[in-house]
Amino acid sequence: MEGKRLLLFTEILLVVVFTNVLIFTSAYFEPLLPLKTLIKKILPSFAITLFFLILCFKIIEYYHSQILYQKKLMEDLNNSLFKLSSNLKIEKMLYNCLEILIDFYKGNIGMMIILNDKLKNFLPTDILTVNLNLPMYEENKRENYFYTTLFPNMVSHEDEQKIKNLIKEYDFNRCSGIITLPIHDEKETKAIVIVGIMRKNKKELIKEFEISKSVVEVFLRHLNLELENALLHEGINIASITDALTEVYNRRYFNLRLKEEFAKSKREGYPISIMISDLDNFKYYVDTYGHPMGDIILKEVASILKTSLRETDIICRFGGDEFAYLLPFSLSTDAKIVAERIKKNIENYKFLAGKVNDEVRLTLSIGIASFPEHGNSEEELLSKADNALFKAKNMGKNKIVIYEEKGG
Repeated sequence: MEGKRLLLFTEILLVVVFTNVLIFTSAYFEPLLPLKTLIKKILPSFAITLFFLILCFKIIEYYHSQILYQKKLMEDLNNSLFKLSSNLKIEKMLYNCLEILIDFYKGNIGMMIILNDKLKNFLPTDILTVNLNLPMYEENKRENYFYTTLFPNMVSHEDEQKIKNLIKEYDFNRCSGIITLPIHDEKETKAIVIVGIMRKNKKELIKEFEISKSVVEVFLRHLNLELENALLHEGINIASITDALTEVYNRRYFNLRLKEEFAKSKREGYPISIMISDLDNFKYYVDTYGHPMGDIILKEVASILKTSLRETDIICRFGGDEFAYLLPFSLSTDAKIVAERIKKNIENYKFLAGKVNDEVRLTLSIGIASFPEHGNSEEELLSKADNALFKAKNMGKNKIVIYEEKGG
């Protein structure tokens, strides 16, 4: 606002100064002419010069307003980036990004297609959506909606076809305009944002898109960096709680979750079980085939254990060939059903297939203790599950023992 006032004041001042200079200059060279005649004589020159002067100011004013508008857009997006950088949780960051771009274009609905495999690991689905349940203003689908893509060279033919299919599937073609925005670096496109805009004519949409194009390009480049930081942060977090060999949780994470789940089970009054398993005669196989083959066995065991558990169960490698399991909402009898499935799956698996000539078959022993059946603290439960495992080993291995079962 202050800039516009300054431009207007400068424009008026220059017109006044120019008028006076023109009159005094003409009067100096032709001093005997009457004022009325002098003004008539200089009027054409004055009009032409004034026209070009005003035209110049209008051009300056136009570009000044564009610069101010882009400055405001940049400030808005920079504030949005600050909001994004304050949260390194990838799913929340991507949803925030989608909402920011919808707001920026004054859109109504939005979608993000996730293409990067690393990002997919942290998300429950490959397609994120916002406001798809909003009522549409148009009953019939449009054939001539405005459609454009920022960085079209970063959208492959396959992805372009996928976008078109999703536009039809999710009724985006009821919008008056659709803008697609690839989030990318020099190597790959990580995700594609689709924004649907209603109740705007095509000319208005094209104008707004072109004006904001450079600003959005900067935003998307910064967003890509924020995603890289978030992936790095998540990767460090995962590495700190994951066993490097078997890729299940480590003991540190298990102890943290055990405290959390135990406190929650006490507060809300539901049972919780702990199981500890140990491979039978694992040292024999390591001595026979060597440590590298022993590592492969542990990886194969971990893979079987993960697929044998329920979605809510947590598994970790306690150390060596020992694994621990946390089973929320489970009595000891429930835990035993899970243990039987684990035991059966291990027994039926052929280990080191194609790597050694022998047929390698393994078994394991499992000890179980539950809250509130066997103790009131996580330390007590862990100790009793370990005692039950010790008893299972002494009973001849390949056994499942619940603490205090038959006097255990």
